[in-house]
Amino acid sequence: MRTAELRVTYEPDNDGTGELFAFARSGAFSGEGSAWVGRGMDTFIARLRSFPLTAADPPTIEGGYWDNRGSLNQCHLRIIIKPFNSRGALLVHIDIAAPVNNAREFDLQNSVNIRFFTEYAAVHTFADHLEQVVGNRREEAILEGDSG
Repeated sequence: MRTAELRVTYEPDNDGTGELFAFARSGAFSGEGSAWVGRGMDTFIARLRSFPLTAADPPTIEGGYWDNRGSLNQCHLRIIIKPFNSRGALLVHIDIAAPVNNAREFDLQNSVNIRFFTEYAAVHTFADHLEQVVGNRREEAILEGDSG
């Protein structure tokens, strides 16, 4: 089995938001990027601790450029963790894309989609470490898994 991982750091701002940085790799594929996220980090962390996770409403955190109606117009970072099978395997989705500031740049936009398997124990440890990262008591949270 090849290893896979998600490494996350967080830099808070004064207004309750912060920039979430991620590096993800699975097999020969890897990518890194960041996005500003709102006050949803605490909710995301709490939902990571849920058992069982649901495919219909999985723990998700995402950020990028939002429109004035509160919809994500351009996603720069998305992390989703959902059930994969009845044996308890979980599927981690990480989508990372470079910001695009004008229409001409869309043809040059870089992006990566990373997927790997993990388990509940690893997700719960990741949630604990992510809570410490957000609270500025730890530098990095790591979610380990395998690429299948």
